[in-house]
Amino acid sequence: MTKQTAPLLALALTLAACSKPERAPGAPAYAEQKVAAAARAKFLAYEHAISIDTDENNVRPLAARLVAACAADTANTCTLLQSSQSSGRDVSAHLRVRARPAGIDALMKMAAGGGDVAHQETRVDDLAKAISDSDKQLDMLRQYQRKLSELENRAGNNLETLMKVSKELAQVQAELEQAMGQNAHLLQRVNLDLLDVQISARRQRSFWAPVRDALDDFGSDLSRGISSVVTGAAYLLPWLLVGAIALALGRRLWRRRK
Repeated sequence: MTKQTAPLLALALTLAACSKPERAPGAPAYAEQKVAAAARAKFLAYEHAISIDTDENNVRPLAARLVAACAADTANTCTLLQSSQSSGRDVSAHLRVRARPAGIDALMKMAAGGGDVAHQETRVDDLAKAISDSDKQLDMLRQYQRKLSELENRAGNNLETLMKVSKELAQVQAELEQAMGQNAHLLQRVNLDLLDVQISARRQRSFWAPVRDALDDFGSDLSRGISSVVTGAAYLLPWLLVGAIALALGRRLWRRRK
């Protein structure tokens, strides 16, 4: 709100004290989201993580099954947020999804069924205060918007007042849309859980895998060893030279005294 429109606010708040409040656009949808969110233990947002150890040849198929299951679970609004895979010595995959609690539970059970659960955790964020502050801001902006609309209707042919009110209405509408977006994001965090799935084959490797890896790294390890020796020699040579000179001088002095 701008300082020059402060008189408009004072005038607007004195108008239509007994008028019926208008329902803002999108209010029913937000009300439904709020009811659903309130049912989840006072606006708590859940984020889950699970790590799975499985056979190397099962890492990618398991990740593919989880991705397909999420894509098919439209009833729980499952959305794939991130997917990555790595190959080479340690094959692994990582998934990040967002869905309703029932969908998250189903994916976690599917992931656990594809291998051994190495780690599992759940983090909870309390968004009650953030949502309460957001609701208060929305109520304030809607009330101010309603009063400005009433003032605009009563301005008549006063062009200067109409221009000021219209400008302030546009500013309030922009702030209202931004606040509604923030409120919707908070409610979405409460209604939809997050899940991180890490699939790894590191602990499921065969007995000979470390030997094979050592042989694969033999060349690079040898070159690093040689480079370390050369580096050590470069640091040691000056000290050897200084030591040889000191030893020669010491022997001369000892002989003279003798």
